[in-house]
Amino acid sequence: MGYEKTAFSKRIVLALFVLYVLIMLFILVFPNNFRSQNVFVGGLSWERWSARIAQDFNLVPFRGIWEQVSQILAGQDIAQNLIYLVGNLMGLAPLGFFLPRLFSRQGRFKVFLITVVLALIGLELLQLMTLRGSFDIDDIILNAAGACLGFWILRNSVRSCVDPETGGKVYD
Repeated sequence: MGYEKTAFSKRIVLALFVLYVLIMLFILVFPNNFRSQNVFVGGLSWERWSARIAQDFNLVPFRGIWEQVSQILAGQDIAQNLIYLVGNLMGLAPLGFFLPRLFSRQGRFKVFLITVVLALIGLELLQLMTLRGSFDIDDIILNAAGACLGFWILRNSVRSCVDPETGGKVYD
């Protein structure tokens, strides 16, 4: 009975993960009405955003984050900038739950972090290639920080399931 319950639980987590991935692809990559009004990309319409992709290719770490924080501190577009920062920070936090639950190797933080960063680079490149956004190192930083926050929350919420001898691997 225990094995069947665990297998069923894992199938539910897998189904939720697939749903989460599809929703994120819909929001971030696929053309849709929500995307053209999306404040997560700074509130720009699709037309204005695509015209600025070349100049929005940001490889300078923390430049965009600092611009958003500076605007918040100056009282400019506070809601829009907070949504951008919090949305990028929390948008991929569920990966910190899903990946370690679905793939045992992802229970090791180093493996998890490498996987997340590579996936985020791929996502940023996909957005750039499909003209649904730009490549921004700050998005990678915020998204990775959010995923790590999700990982930390999962690890600390199931502390009783963590074996310190395996380097903190989270068990199913």
